[in-house]
Amino acid sequence: MPGALRYLCRVERALSPTRREWLRLVGTGAATIAIGCGDNAAGGDAAAAIFEPTDSGFLVAVWARTAREATIAIGKGGMVSTRKVVLGSGGCGAADITDLDADAAYDVVVIVDGAQLGPLRVRTAPSDGDARGVRLAIAADVDPNPEFESDLVEHVVAAKPDLLVTIGDFPYTDNGPPAMTLAEYRERHVETRTFARVRSLLEAMPVRAIYDDHEFRNNWDTARAAAEPERYAAAVQTWDEFFPIRDAVGDVRYRKFRYGANVECFLLDCRRFRSQNEAPDVEGKTMLGDTQRRWLFDSLAASTAPFKLVFTSVPLDFAPPDCWTGYQTERAKLFDAVVDVPGVLFVSADQHYFAAHRHAFGIRELQIGPLCRGLGTFGAEGPGVLFRDKRYNVGIVDIERDRLVFTGLGPGGDRFYSESLSPDDLTPRRT
Repeated sequence: MPGALRYLCRVERALSPTRREWLRLVGTGAATIAIGCGDNAAGGDAAAAIFEPTDSGFLVAVWARTAREATIAIGKGGMVSTRKVVLGSGGCGAADITDLDADAAYDVVVIVDGAQLGPLRVRTAPSDGDARGVRLAIAADVDPNPEFESDLVEHVVAAKPDLLVTIGDFPYTDNGPPAMTLAEYRERHVETRTFARVRSLLEAMPVRAIYDDHEFRNNWDTARAAAEPERYAAAVQTWDEFFPIRDAVGDVRYRKFRYGANVECFLLDCRRFRSQNEAPDVEGKTMLGDTQRRWLFDSLAASTAPFKLVFTSVPLDFAPPDCWTGYQTERAKLFDAVVDVPGVLFVSADQHYFAAHRHAFGIRELQIGPLCRGLGTFGAEGPGVLFRDKRYNVGIVDIERDRLVFTGLGPGGDRFYSESLSPDDLTPRRT
């Protein structure tokens, strides 16, 4: 296995087990352990997930209720490397695994207090020049309440995405009674992360994520954050602990990433910098903030990928003012900025139903969710509403060099919506 492991937290010591030791570590071998099987998992006392995959590595995040160290074993073929990592006071730690092969499959097992988490399946991203097709799963709205149980996760796992992108409300921390303190926010994340169906999803594929509102409180903006500074600080600290981001600086969580030659993705932060929702919709009212908006416009213009996926946690239109509907002055700038930019598709969530939309200049938006949460109420009608369906759902996106296929996947494996689009189909134009 090439390279070394560089940790975001303190490393105690490195181990180099033999193949026989690896098989003993994972029971009967990674290939024969069922993903999500509770028999070999650490139950509600620990959880692990893989984040931020690149063409040379990924982050392994570990949480444990009582343990303060964990062993991470990474296997590829017959080669294995393990490390022991110290967890922080909140039980969280993250390891930055680097110098791996591009587009290569790895198994990751985490041992906490003698119990096994995993194996977690991960494939490093293809290199920027690799034109192979990729499959992304897009999800939002994750609540472990059994009221929202379905077999949808099972079908997402069966689809074998290269990457899961989650775009908000994972988890719901403001269910009654709402989380207010650091300990309470951590417990809400734990309840969700250790739930069987969520565990099976996170063990099956790596993740990139951004928050929306329920990770702090409903419909939050800068004014609501300022009104509850201690609660807000607890919420964002906990999110960072459970959804680590490589090289995060200050309060910037928006980011872009390439996934092979055919697609570049842009994860927007639609909460941390937004003006007060109730403010008049005039020049200066912002969803993104000036810095993020300039970054997005410049990045889209510079991207050479045939397809550009812009993930906005809230819809562009046909929804309450908490979404882009209440920020139409800035939205007009956004729409102007993407005119003649090839292959732009917006993907949104928040409203708890699936929808397909067409906006000014032919701009396309596909709206997903919920994965497991109550269904929403359809928003405003309009000529740009092309399709709607209220059911649990996840978006599956298959991307080739000249074709993007977006599928709505529902319970029972029902592929209830599918649309095939070329870069030209997704190029906004003024006429």
